[in-house]
Amino acid sequence: MIVDNMQKDNELFLELMDYFFKYIERSRKNATEHPDYKIGKNNYHLLSENEKMAIGILKYMSKVFGLNSDLEKTHTFIRRFPIKEYYKKNEIDQLEFIKYHYEVFIHKIHTLLEVKKLWLNDFFEIGLKEEDCNWNKLKTYKKIQKSPAYKIIDNYFKSFKHIIEFRHLNTHRAFYMDSDIEFLKIDLQIYNIHEKYKIEIPEYYKTITPRFVVDYQIKKYRKEKLEYIKNGIRIAELYSNQFISIILQEFFSELLEEDKLKSK
Repeated sequence: MIVDNMQKDNELFLELMDYFFKYIERSRKNATEHPDYKIGKNNYHLLSENEKMAIGILKYMSKVFGLNSDLEKTHTFIRRFPIKEYYKKNEIDQLEFIKYHYEVFIHKIHTLLEVKKLWLNDFFEIGLKEEDCNWNKLKTYKKIQKSPAYKIIDNYFKSFKHIIEFRHLNTHRAFYMDSDIEFLKIDLQIYNIHEKYKIEIPEYYKTITPRFVVDYQIKKYRKEKLEYIKNGIRIAELYSNQFISIILQEFFSELLEEDKLKSK
């Protein structure tokens, strides 16, 4: 049942996207046929109010797709640790490399939520200033309450609450705690420090924690992190597609209502 619903949601999303881009193309064509159209100039003023709204949707859509792409990039970066000698020279080890890109991941997860709030504010013409556009204020407006997008925002936050709270601590308190690598980081640093200053590592330490064991643990940690990020990306994309589908349905419903009024 869940798989069937996801497939139907995806089919609806693709259908709406196709229809939307056809609408955008028609809008551009209409603008080029306008007697006041000027090549190489800003012809935004030639668009109808609905066409301007469609351009606004396209801009936010591009931001959401861009953020989803950024999430994918964190996965791509973590998968490989390239130019090792260069990074070693600049004192960047594999765990630091993973940590940096994971921090990007948690920030982008939060930014997706914030962009969707701003999008709702603009789409429904709520009129809140960007700095005041928080969920506690937005959700008090009837337009937001009536929209299925309300549930998407609410569920997105619940799904990623732990990551978003981690992001806040990371941003405002420089907090980063990962118990999985706490001791692994120490072991790696011991080897790195000895290599940097060309100090011989004691034999007993090599026996207790061989370098190949440290490398294996890093590889295992990377694999687990990648799986976690992959699942996060999949969920974030599902929410994004559902959110965009809702916005497009609301937009086209409004167009249909206007057409009905004009035909009377």
